[in-house]
Amino acid sequence: MRLASLVIASAFAATAQNVIDRIAVVVGNQVITESEVILEARLTAFFNREPLDLSAGQLKAAAERLVDQQLIRNEMQIGGFPMPAETGGDDALRKFRQDNYPSVAAFRASLAKYGLTEAELKRHLLWQAAALRFADQRFHIMIPTPPSQSADRLDERTTTTDGVEDQMDTWLKQARAGTRIQFKKEAFQ
Repeated sequence: MRLASLVIASAFAATAQNVIDRIAVVVGNQVITESEVILEARLTAFFNREPLDLSAGQLKAAAERLVDQQLIRNEMQIGGFPMPAETGGDDALRKFRQDNYPSVAAFRASLAKYGLTEAELKRHLLWQAAALRFADQRFHIMIPTPPSQSADRLDERTTTTDGVEDQMDTWLKQARAGTRIQFKKEAFQ
């Protein structure tokens, strides 16, 4: 009996030492944690090169973006949209760094300033690529080629990105309306 008490006490002590993440938002049956909201706020400030602001208003805005991202993930799963290969993350990270920073040291200093890791940035860049591909495939508008441009090929179609953003916004509003979304106010105080 004494050994069982010791094992239980050790388990409770180990659990007490671990930080438990708080639920910030529930989207359908998916959970967005407080640490994910904070990471989103850090990433947004990093990409926009703005001062880091973890105020309640900025965290709420980050949570709203994560809700949209979760709705997109859900739709990608339903539609069988593939995620980019993990190997593409290294290339995306390298290109981002080369395009935006004069040196590796400057890049790493900026990551440190925002409390980010290269792995977090790489995952975000891969997600951005997947979300852009999803929007392109899901909302691209097919329009017939005007007869004046191709009188002998009336079956041809061209694509346009005009209205993709509007279509995406409309779709997100509909997806939000059809999904139970619950913000936990304790996470935004």
